[in-house]
Amino acid sequence: MRANILKGALLSGAFLCCGLNQEVKASPKSIVAVEPITCELVNAIAPPSLPVVCLISKDQDVHKFKITPKQLQELNSASQIITLGQEMTPAIKSWLQRPLTVVVGVSAIGAGKEAHREHKTHEVEHSSEEDRNHHDEHLENENEDGHHHHLHGGLDPHIWHDPRNTKKMADLIYAELKQDIPAGERKNRKVLRERYKNVKSILSDLNQWNKKQVASLSASDRWIVSKHKAMEYFADSYGFKTLSLLNYLGHSGSLRPQAMNIAIRELKKSDVPVLFSEQEPPSKVIRSLSQRSNIPIAPEPIYVDGIAPKENTISTAVKNTCNIVNSLGGSCDQRTGQSLKARWDSLIR
Repeated sequence: MRANILKGALLSGAFLCCGLNQEVKASPKSIVAVEPITCELVNAIAPPSLPVVCLISKDQDVHKFKITPKQLQELNSASQIITLGQEMTPAIKSWLQRPLTVVVGVSAIGAGKEAHREHKTHEVEHSSEEDRNHHDEHLENENEDGHHHHLHGGLDPHIWHDPRNTKKMADLIYAELKQDIPAGERKNRKVLRERYKNVKSILSDLNQWNKKQVASLSASDRWIVSKHKAMEYFADSYGFKTLSLLNYLGHSGSLRPQAMNIAIRELKKSDVPVLFSEQEPPSKVIRSLSQRSNIPIAPEPIYVDGIAPKENTISTAVKNTCNIVNSLGGSCDQRTGQSLKARWDSLIR
């Protein structure tokens, strides 16, 4: 009797131990991709067998994001953390020095300082004393305010608006994921390599598609005027001039007559054909500026900080390009754009 009890106990223990081991193997640590753009790119490249957690949802503002206790637990238990970096997501700053954290944003791909200097050449000069005084006053007010979520210490983090930069991000992600897959797992390494090649192919085709759409515009019509300077990489890549309304209206979107008059004078002098909003509906200051200058607002907003609602990374880029080109009087090949979206959809989970 005692022998039977002992045998049963041993069998139960063996079963329990085996079950625990199986559970550990079935639940490997996840890769945590911080921003929605980053997470989609990781998902598109990683084999389905590698679990990926998206830390920030598409409807959250990455600039104002604060880590919750649940997200803190996800970060602490991650096998790897992949992020655009503190220029885009300030809340991740304390995690950047950890060995498991990989930055794939502006500070990692080498676009930052050169791009910032180049972008400076697009800023409209303040020709009159009144303009210069107002600009100085605006800078002082912003310094007193402490920050603005599109002022990034000289580094513009919106690198993915140029698909060539997104390809560089993909290179960094692929290199890191390859190290995570043992050499013996040939099938997984092959899947990783194939998905990576597909991602690069789609991004290359997106770049070529963008060029063809923009070619329908004359050089003089290539203006992107919006509140923030967040489309600079797109503008530099495809030959647009940009103007940030923050230069004239200030962080709070001033409706003061002096500020509005200066902004309108610059818009008229540059013969700007359309204004682009970054939200739906357009802000009060954009609507007021449009009414007073008789310059129309584009029918749809441009999405500068991430992924548009119900869209993916590629379809958001297509949406932005078509919106910009169509609003400026050009023509956009929606069918080919949609085929790029479908190819991307086949990769993401």
